[in-house]
Amino acid sequence: MGSPSRRQELSAAPGWDALGLTPFDRAVYLAVLRAPDAGTAGWATALSASPVRVRRAARRLLQQGLLRRPARGRGTPEPVDPREALRSLARRRQEDTARFTAAAHDLGDQLGQEYEQGRVHRRPDGILEVIEGGASVTRRVAELVAGAERELCGIEAPPYVGAQEPMALAEAEALARGVRFRSLYAAAVLGNPARLAHITAMVAGGEEARVLAEAPLKLLLIDRRSALLPLTVDESIHGHRALVVHGSALVNALQALFEALWRQGAPVRSRGRFPDRELLRDGGLDAGEQELVELLGAGMTDESIARQFGVSVRTLRRRVRVLQDRLGSTGRFQAGVRAAQRGWL
Repeated sequence: MGSPSRRQELSAAPGWDALGLTPFDRAVYLAVLRAPDAGTAGWATALSASPVRVRRAARRLLQQGLLRRPARGRGTPEPVDPREALRSLARRRQEDTARFTAAAHDLGDQLGQEYEQGRVHRRPDGILEVIEGGASVTRRVAELVAGAERELCGIEAPPYVGAQEPMALAEAEALARGVRFRSLYAAAVLGNPARLAHITAMVAGGEEARVLAEAPLKLLLIDRRSALLPLTVDESIHGHRALVVHGSALVNALQALFEALWRQGAPVRSRGRFPDRELLRDGGLDAGEQELVELLGAGMTDESIARQFGVSVRTLRRRVRVLQDRLGSTGRFQAGVRAAQRGWL
């Protein structure tokens, strides 16, 4: 049966609370483990409890999978090997948690739309939040990114206001916890070495990035329910102000704008240079040539593309001429068309 000190030690062991067992259920379970053949009467005697109370506890232990009915289906419950039983219980709890999490997210999104609509009708100005000052805007962006649960969509273009480190840290943490991150960058961003290094690191970490010749606005979309965009055009004169918009038709419109621009952007790869010129087996484009065609098709300048690949403009232009010769094209746009026609993009 074990010494009294051993029984007390087991009763107080960490982990019981996580199982959701009451102290009496624990006591019954330990009694069953120590004397599996004693039956309800024997366990009740050992615990100085009534047989009815012990039977109720045994039913709860059966539901948890810690006890089972004998092979014949009737009679006194018997213990399952605790190692097997607890592993099985842990798996069931994980599955229940996963189902609950998925259901809670879906239901939360649906009910959240109702909530936002009610808030718009009750107090329209409640969905708007004005932020003033570069430092305050930077801090708010970092907070929004840190609160994202599913997806972040951003459009980035210079000039930059405030320190970028808090936002960079929040972005990296969001990626690490599984948040999808899609970013559109204006070609001019590639002219900033620090931002180019940041983009390369983010893409290597899982960010999906595309580049546009020009970006019509700066924008951050959080979980398709909130958006942050600048209110001021020239921060140097008027100071920096930004607007946060919560669930509304405006957020939906901004998300639709992002998706339209996303389809136009050229993908940014994680590496920063042309790879060795090893052609694909099907005679198509190597990775560097494919990216080059995409960036040319996006309307980026030679200078921006050269910075993206870490080569001189002269080298880039030589590569462009070689690529056009391979495709039999006389212009950059035609090169992209012919590459697509051959199924190389």
